[in-house]
Amino acid sequence: MIRTSRDWSPSVIAALAAAAILLAAGVLMAVYEERLYSAQQVRAVREQAQILAGSVTAAVVFDDHNAAQEYVDALRVNPELEGAGVYGARGALVAGFARSTRLPALVTRTETGSGAGYIDLAVPVSQNGDQVGIVLLRAVTEPEERRLARYAGLILLVTMGALVIAVLSFSQAALSRRAQQLVSVNRRLQEEMDERRKTEEALRQSHKMEAIGQLSGGIAHDFNNLIMIVKGNLRLLKRRLGAEAEQATTYIASADEALDRAAHLTQRILAFSRRQPLTPQRVNLSTLARGLSELIRHSVGEKVEITMRLTASWSTLCDINQMENVLLNLAINARDAMPDGGRLVVETRNVTLNEPPTDVEGEFVPGDYVALAVIDTGTARSIPSSPPSRRARAPALAFP
Repeated sequence: MIRTSRDWSPSVIAALAAAAILLAAGVLMAVYEERLYSAQQVRAVREQAQILAGSVTAAVVFDDHNAAQEYVDALRVNPELEGAGVYGARGALVAGFARSTRLPALVTRTETGSGAGYIDLAVPVSQNGDQVGIVLLRAVTEPEERRLARYAGLILLVTMGALVIAVLSFSQAALSRRAQQLVSVNRRLQEEMDERRKTEEALRQSHKMEAIGQLSGGIAHDFNNLIMIVKGNLRLLKRRLGAEAEQATTYIASADEALDRAAHLTQRILAFSRRQPLTPQRVNLSTLARGLSELIRHSVGEKVEITMRLTASWSTLCDINQMENVLLNLAINARDAMPDGGRLVVETRNVTLNEPPTDVEGEFVPGDYVALAVIDTGTARSIPSSPPSRRARAPALAFP
C-alpha cells in the first residue's frame, strides 16, 4: 500500500519539510565552504608567489640558479604546495620542485589555471617596472584530509535526514494502524451497544408479555370458576324440573353448550398464558373443522359464503384447542379482508411430499402430511403485490 501525502498529518509533513530543508542547507553549506576555501587558497598562494617573486628578482636577473633554488626549496615546508618554479625572461625554467606532478617546462604568461585537484598561479618577476621572469606556484585546491572530513560530514547529514524521514514514516504508519484499530473497536462497541439495546428491548417486551400472560391467566382462571358454578346450577335446575318442562330443558342444553364453548375459550387463554400445558393428541382435521363450521358461520357473518372441502382422512398430532384457535383466527382474518362479502373455503387434504414446498422454511422431513388451507376472495390491502386470493397453510405430520 503506497501512502500519499493526504494520509499524513500536518505535523509529519512539517517534520519532513524540515528534514529536506536541513539536507539542502547542508549541501549548500558544503558547496559554499568549498568555494570559500578555494578563494582563500588562491589569495594565500598569490601572496606567497608575490613574496617569492620579490625574493628571486636578483637571482633571475643574474641567472643565478643556485640562489633561485634556495628560495624555492624554502617553500617545501608548506604541505599545501605541490610545486614551485622560477622562470627566466624567455619563459625557461630556472629553478623549482614538484611533489607529484611535473611543472611545465616553459611559462610565458602570467595566468591562473587549474588541474585535477590543484591550481597553478603565475605572477611576474619585475625590476624597475619591467618583467624579468615569472614565478609559478602549484597548490592543492583542498587537502585530502579536509576533503574526506567534509564528505564524511555531508554523508552523515544525508544519513541523519534519511533516518528522520524513515522514523517519521514508520511513526505515521503506526499511528495510522492504531487509528484503524480504534475505528474498528469503536464500530464493534457501537454494534455491541445496539445489540444490547435490542436485547433490553426484547427483555422489556418479554416482561410485558409475561405480565399480560399472568393477568390473562388469572382472569381466565376466575372466569372458569364462574362457568363451573353456572354449569352446576344448570344441572341442579335440570334435575328439579325433571321431565315436566321439556322446553326449559332445551334452553338449559343450549346454555350448557354455550358454557362449554366459554370453557374452551378460557382453556385457550390459559394455554396462551402457559398456565395450562399444551396437550398434543391425534386429531382428524376434517372432523375438527366440521365441528367448528357453525362457530365459523356465526363469526364471519351472513355476507360470506362458506364452502367446506374436507377430504383429509389421516390423523395428525396437535393441540385441539390451539388448532381450533388457529382456524378461527384465519376465518376472522378472512372476514376482515372481505368487508363487502365474499367466499371462504376451508380445505383439508392428504399430501405426500418428497421436497419442501416453496413457502415452508426450516427443517423438512419427506413423508405424509395433512394440509389445512383457508382461502378467501378478499384483498390484502397491506401487501399490494399479493394475489386476489390469500391462502394460509398449516401442514402437520400425518398418520395414515
